[in-house]
Amino acid sequence: MSFNEGVESADIEEVYSVIGNPIKRRIVELLAERGAVPFSELKRELNLSVGTLYYNLDGLRDLITKDDARRYCLTDKGYRFYQVMKEGDEAIKRALQMRRKRYVIFDNIIKFIVPQQLVISLYKNTTMSLLTLSSCLIAGILVVQLTKLPLKLIEVEQVPILYSRNLSSIVIPPEALLFFDYFISFLAILAIILTLGRLLTGLKAQPLGVAAGVALAKTPLMLYMLLHYSFTGLNYPEVPWNIMVLLAATLRLLQVLTLGILTATVATFFRTNFERGFLVASLIFYLSFTLKIFIP
Repeated sequence: MSFNEGVESADIEEVYSVIGNPIKRRIVELLAERGAVPFSELKRELNLSVGTLYYNLDGLRDLITKDDARRYCLTDKGYRFYQVMKEGDEAIKRALQMRRKRYVIFDNIIKFIVPQQLVISLYKNTTMSLLTLSSCLIAGILVVQLTKLPLKLIEVEQVPILYSRNLSSIVIPPEALLFFDYFISFLAILAIILTLGRLLTGLKAQPLGVAAGVALAKTPLMLYMLLHYSFTGLNYPEVPWNIMVLLAATLRLLQVLTLGILTATVATFFRTNFERGFLVASLIFYLSFTLKIFIP
């Protein structure tokens, strides 16, 4: 049986995503060799987190199914795929080897900037998602209250809010303004991702997992706020120009990490590629500039 005959009905992107993924390959091999396997046995055998295992199982949705006992097993298409895979098509092996040699440095950079494995740990893992969401939100609120720096989505304002402001004759203390900016920014990003992700993929993601990913993505911004506070106290912009330049450059670098985590969140929870994830993250980035200009 040739490769084309064995997987002629499969999407080529799906086929290569399995062949090039050691976890998915091992899942297919285990199910082919052992028959129906329960989730707990797969988790123990592969030594994976719940989120990582669920994510990879969902990525094999055309090749695996569940029997009446809720155990995982291969479909007919999955068995055909396994047979072709075990034949060890030399052309595929050479292609993958060339790709590894050519792109190993690039892949490592992408994995650092877009840490999908970190986000995958949240996938269908309620406990981990709740822990990540709550800890990141609490840390974020504490940091903005300490540094007095407001947020517009993922854009950090440079000038601290130190005094109360009047809004329609209502006096709002700085603590309330900072909390409001942080929490509204979080909810806005969450709404954008859930809406655009569904429009782009037609899938409905897990709101809790996406919320945890968004909260996690704000972590680099919190680090920037602490650096800003350590360099300037609450005296910005009454600081040397070289400090201003250093802070501006640092913010952009850390925003790259935030965009990477947002990209990974979209790609993971909507089971799509990095290109679509980056499209959503980029829109959030540009909206941040718009809000900074038009909303004081």
